[in-house]
Amino acid sequence: MSEEKEINENIKNFEKERQTKKELPKDVEEKINKKVFENLIIANLVMLFLYFIGLGALNIETNIFLTDLRVFSVALIAFTIILFEYSYRKENGNICIHGIESLVLSIFVLLSISLYTIYLKKFHMIVASVSLIFAIYYVAKAIIIYRKMKKQYIAGLNDIGEIIKK
Repeated sequence: MSEEKEINENIKNFEKERQTKKELPKDVEEKINKKVFENLIIANLVMLFLYFIGLGALNIETNIFLTDLRVFSVALIAFTIILFEYSYRKENGNICIHGIESLVLSIFVLLSISLYTIYLKKFHMIVASVSLIFAIYYVAKAIIIYRKMKKQYIAGLNDIGEIIKK
C-alpha cells in the first residue's frame, strides 16, 4: 500500500515538474515578446507608410506624387543598402532579414510609379492589398518566431542528451 502511495506521489511530483518546465521564465518570455513586438511595430510602420502613399495618391497632384514616389524609392533603397552593410559587418542574420523585407518594400514603391500611371483608378486598392499582404506576413512571422523560440527553450530543458552521454 505504501508503494502505491509513493508511486502516486512520484507521478504527481513529475507532473508538477513537467508543468513548471513548460512555463517560461520571466526573462525568456520578455526576450520572446521583445522580438515579436519588434516585428509587429515594423508591420505597423510599413502599413502606415503604405497608408500615406494611398492617401497621397488620392489627394496630391500627379506630378508631385510621382516625384514623391521616386524620392521614397531612392530613400528606401539607400536604407536597404545600409541595413545590408550593417548586417554584414555585425554578421547578424536578423538584420539581414529586415534588409530583405525593406528591399521588397522599396521594389514595390519603385513599381508603384508605373502602377500609378497605368492603374490610376485602382491604385489605392493595390496599395491597400500590398499593405494587407505585409500585415499578414509580419503577423505570421511573429507567430513563427514565438513558437520557434518557445520550442528552443523547452528543448534546452530536455536533459535526455546528457543522460545518453553519461
